[in-house]
Amino acid sequence: MTIIRAIGLGLALLSFSALAKVPDKEGVTLTEPQAIALFYQRNLALIAAKYNVDQARAEEIIASAIPNPVFSLTFSELNSRMFNDPQSDYLPALTPQIQQLIETAGKRQLRMEGSALATEAVEYDLQDTARTLTNAVRHAFYGLLLAQKNLDVAKDNLERYRQIMGANDIRLGVGDIAETDFTRIEVESLKAQGDLDKAQTALNQARADLLVLLGWPENSLTITATDEWPAANLAEEVTREDHLTRKALEGRPDLKAARIRIRQAEKSLELARRLTIPDVTVTGSYARDPGNYYTNTGAIGISVPLPIFYRQEGEIAKAGVAMSNAELSLRQAEQSVRADMIKALSAWKSADAIARRFEQSVVGRIEKMRSAQEFAYQKGAAGLLDLIDAERNYKAMMLDYYTALANRSNAWADLLMALGEEAK
Repeated sequence: MTIIRAIGLGLALLSFSALAKVPDKEGVTLTEPQAIALFYQRNLALIAAKYNVDQARAEEIIASAIPNPVFSLTFSELNSRMFNDPQSDYLPALTPQIQQLIETAGKRQLRMEGSALATEAVEYDLQDTARTLTNAVRHAFYGLLLAQKNLDVAKDNLERYRQIMGANDIRLGVGDIAETDFTRIEVESLKAQGDLDKAQTALNQARADLLVLLGWPENSLTITATDEWPAANLAEEVTREDHLTRKALEGRPDLKAARIRIRQAEKSLELARRLTIPDVTVTGSYARDPGNYYTNTGAIGISVPLPIFYRQEGEIAKAGVAMSNAELSLRQAEQSVRADMIKALSAWKSADAIARRFEQSVVGRIEKMRSAQEFAYQKGAAGLLDLIDAERNYKAMMLDYYTALANRSNAWADLLMALGEEAK
């Protein structure tokens, strides 16, 4: 209940208040927690999953209901003299009656316990839905951030070529550069403009993907992601596969729901067995009959169905099969969790290693190499092809670097999803 209320109230209000402070003309810049909070508030799939919890609670009310008594009123010994002779003192017999079904063998209690377990399982289903959809939000958020980074690289690349063209236009006028070289720079500039257009289109698509999950909030056309990748770090003592797998097996909401459904199936099986014990219907009536020797009489009756020909064998067998399926589903879910952890941890370690190599040995050097080639070209110590090659290499390496950061972030999100909680 605590997690569900946090999803439905706390995070939603936090995100709404955060967005409400941003003027329309400036747009909205979202952090990752704000995007997830907004998702909890507005995502239609998550809202639909919450209705399942409400329905389960309604079923719980139905299961706890006590059968209502049945009242009947009977007029008997009707005679035509009552209608043909208004002066006649003949009166019909009047019999009011109440029937009450009394459930035996604790059947109602078993239904209540089973329904309460069903509600608890559905609540864990809601948490599991939030777990998987939150992963989709993280992927969409990192996709938007990657698109923004790619757009920045494309803008920077185009600006560099424009600066080079501006300088070479002057050199072309004084005959210091061949027209062929100037054309090459012009072609590269056009290519850079095309790359910028493609990057802008990719950004719009990434923004739309995220907004679909966030329910298209206000200021949606100007929404951007903060320039910050997740830390994506695990403590040294918890990076072991067996430790994380055990943690996932204990904390994953889908496994908790599967375990609860086994207990629910046990209740259903016990209820099916107890259905062989018949319920009792108690009847109480009062009769007022002016034509009898005793005008006012009462009666008490008990009726019990006799389980002679059928003893709920089908219901018991059906409940037993349901329990076996619940146990099988749990074993399958446990195997799936182990596989998820192996894949997620391996993917995160690989992506983290690649990103670290970029950060430690590539990013700093590639910027220096480009600056050195530009300086050498300006001084006449490097040719135009060397300059173009340096610009291309810088662009390619930076795009690869940001892709590596996005891959590491996505692998981190998958690891969080596999764990079923925020990893420490």
